[in-house]
Amino acid sequence: MSFKKQFKELLANKSLSENEMRATIDALLSDGIDPAVLLYMAVEDDHLPAVKYLRELGADPALIVTDGKNPVSLAIDLDKWEIVEYFLSKDFNRSMIFAGVESLSPLMIDYLESKYVKVPHELKNGEDLDWVNQIN
Repeated sequence: MSFKKQFKELLANKSLSENEMRATIDALLSDGIDPAVLLYMAVEDDHLPAVKYLRELGADPALIVTDGKNPVSLAIDLDKWEIVEYFLSKDFNRSMIFAGVESLSPLMIDYLESKYVKVPHELKNGEDLDWVNQIN
């Protein structure tokens, strides 16, 4: 069974105990699966316990960018607010959100700025964002 199918089954099984979830994730990681890939998949499926466990294990949301989105900006786009709250309150690193900041509305940038981080003024004005890519 492919790791994607195995992980999707884990995410779909809402009756799975936390210990079973952790054991399955540990097995996938011991097989060499990148934890950042699993983190992205956990965000897609709105599975906060898996997101938390993968972050505890050191999965870095800034490492995987797919279609211009990292797990943080994906969670924002999909309205996964529990996951967004968790990401932005747990060892928040500003670069975690930059991969998707171009697609955020001005209201969302204001919200994030007031709640978590001071977003540079240039981002709100729609100026050139090339310098953001240099930070990542």
